[in-house]
Amino acid sequence: MAEKADQRERDAAGASCRRAAAAVALLALAAAGVRLGIGLWRVDQVYRFPDSQGYRALSESLREGRGLVMTDFAGREVRAGRMPGYPAILAAVHGTLGSSPAAVVAVQSVLGAVAVWLAWALGREVAGAAAGLTAAALAALSPWQVYFATVALTECVSTVLLLAAVLCGVRALGERRWAAWSVAAGLSVAGLAYIHPQWLALPALAGVAALAAPGRGRWLARWGIVAGVCVAALVPWAARNVRAVGRPVVTTTRVGATWYDGVGPGATGASDMRFEQHLRDRTDGLNETEYDAFYRRAAWAAVREDPGRVVSLAWVKVRRLWSPTPNLDEGQRALYRWAGAAAYVPMAGGGLLGLLVLVRRRAGALVLLLIPVASVTLASAAMVGSIRYRVPVEPMLFVLAGVALAWVLRGSESVSRPEEQGA
Repeated sequence: MAEKADQRERDAAGASCRRAAAAVALLALAAAGVRLGIGLWRVDQVYRFPDSQGYRALSESLREGRGLVMTDFAGREVRAGRMPGYPAILAAVHGTLGSSPAAVVAVQSVLGAVAVWLAWALGREVAGAAAGLTAAALAALSPWQVYFATVALTECVSTVLLLAAVLCGVRALGERRWAAWSVAAGLSVAGLAYIHPQWLALPALAGVAALAAPGRGRWLARWGIVAGVCVAALVPWAARNVRAVGRPVVTTTRVGATWYDGVGPGATGASDMRFEQHLRDRTDGLNETEYDAFYRRAAWAAVREDPGRVVSLAWVKVRRLWSPTPNLDEGQRALYRWAGAAAYVPMAGGGLLGLLVLVRRRAGALVLLLIPVASVTLASAAMVGSIRYRVPVEPMLFVLAGVALAWVLRGSESVSRPEEQGA
């Protein structure tokens, strides 16, 4: 009798897994279909943003064999103005699938489906199938996840890599193959850094968390592998920049101008790089690294001159980052406002409840979910704020919303305690 009962339990578990897999597959297909349909409908908008046009110019430069060369907002030729990851992806996409912007939409629609699967895997890892399915559904249909898959910006790729990094990090908290999972997390973070330099804050914040965590040695062992992989992965980029611009630049030569954009005298919290044209009389003749240093000094001077204004601006930028509705005037149509607000409620409300559920049950996993949220918030407070910059971290909140729903449906047993999952 006991054997038959065990067999029935195994059969029920297998059927449940098959139903979940089918649901995730349908959500992934829906995600790809919605992105592809909307993207093709507005395919002329793929390269509408100045940053998108810059990435396209860099991808064309790579395809033509000229290397990573672009013209900045001041009309200067720069060789280390962007990280090479996304331009290389665009170059590969257009080199393989043709020059139409529809190729970008198609590839990023597939990446949207991958993000849905990763959200499911992360939610399930943290709190079971119900949490995973909730996270997957929100990732599939969130309006900003859909929108940024239809334009040539880094957010779609960053979302996939960030989900992979956090999933590997959560699995590394366990005792089984933790070193391998740590290496995988490090490679994912390194990939993020090659897409945008702001993601280098992730291992820095994780290091702080490791030092403060109970069982510090266990955390530091995993963090050391992640940080080591990141450092090793960035060495080729720094070496390339020694040849290209004369210095081992680890990020880009646009850090100074970006910081000044966020704190300079004309800063509003949004990005407006026209100051580069206005200050050309002071920057003409400077080489690329000198130009970066000029704006770093100017930004630091602006902070020292009026720190109160900079703190007030930081709050404005954080509000812009986490706004439930679009910040741009052209994004204030009723449809965009209502869609944004409708998606914001489960993300923010569910995310907060999920945080409260996890804090006493899987605090380690919670920390890894919140590190990207804190990283993006701090970066926006220092630089500029936009809904765009929160898009890659939204799935972390989707997972927390899934935790909340699982808790509401099934109670405390829906979330395993740390000793049960090694986190």
